[in-house]
Amino acid sequence: MKRKLPSLLGSYSRMLLPRRGLGRGERLPNLAMDSRSLRFDARHLRAYRQHFGLDPALGVPLLYPQVISLPLHLRLLSRSRMPLSILGLIHLRSHIQRYRMLDEDAQLQLDCRILTSRRSPLGLEVDVATEVWHHDMLYWQSITTYLRRGDFLDDHAEPDALPERAQWHTLDVPAHPGVQWRVPKIAGWRYAGLSGDFNPLHLSRLMASRYGFGKPFAHGMWSLARSLTGRRLAEQVRLDVHFKAPLPLGSQVRQSHRRLGHKEQWALLPVDGGDEPMLLAQLDEAPAGPLR
Repeated sequence: MKRKLPSLLGSYSRMLLPRRGLGRGERLPNLAMDSRSLRFDARHLRAYRQHFGLDPALGVPLLYPQVISLPLHLRLLSRSRMPLSILGLIHLRSHIQRYRMLDEDAQLQLDCRILTSRRSPLGLEVDVATEVWHHDMLYWQSITTYLRRGDFLDDHAEPDALPERAQWHTLDVPAHPGVQWRVPKIAGWRYAGLSGDFNPLHLSRLMASRYGFGKPFAHGMWSLARSLTGRRLAEQVRLDVHFKAPLPLGSQVRQSHRRLGHKEQWALLPVDGGDEPMLLAQLDEAPAGPLR
């Protein structure tokens, strides 16, 4: 991206600062940032396509705006007004909708804001909304949910309800067994260099163990992009994904799928046994309305 985005180095250094913690009943502040007059960096876009084997003739990849918005996400979440450290933050869900194809040479505006936070049995969920605009028209939109693990439920408090967008259900058709593929052991470092996401959970066995994981695992957006490889997508499309469990580096996975009408769902499952998915995704090629 031609540079009017926050420095990643600055955001990573802010993560190390002490934080006061979240008070009883407190919500995270609804902060916002934007970056104007942005253009895609042609070399970076080419490197992203090469990494996943994507055809340039298919236009800007659906997930690419999510990748280049990372500096805004990290700066928002590391601002001094944020009461919690985001070290060890986990990418839990994403909802992405494309309304129009992006032009590689267009001048864009990225808007990013914290929508809300929710207390759950696993920790604190944080929703970050991102929009890509061109000439006052919305081209692309996402809502990303991050999880800060810990005990955030007050005494006898019920978990907050999930938003409707996170409550989609399995299509009522049999699943096809699909294909198998391997997660390279070096995928964590390679994708970190490409995306700027140097979350230690994806890079270091020691740090992964410190946060309760047996070994480092693939970035969620790497896993999703890899599972999308080879698909030709409609211009207007919606993608929902839930990262259910870590996808260990060096592991073998099975990608099953099912389709009904204009919707397709797929799951990434461990080859070495078990039917509990590590990733669940749904693609809708005729979304009924805007992402909310």
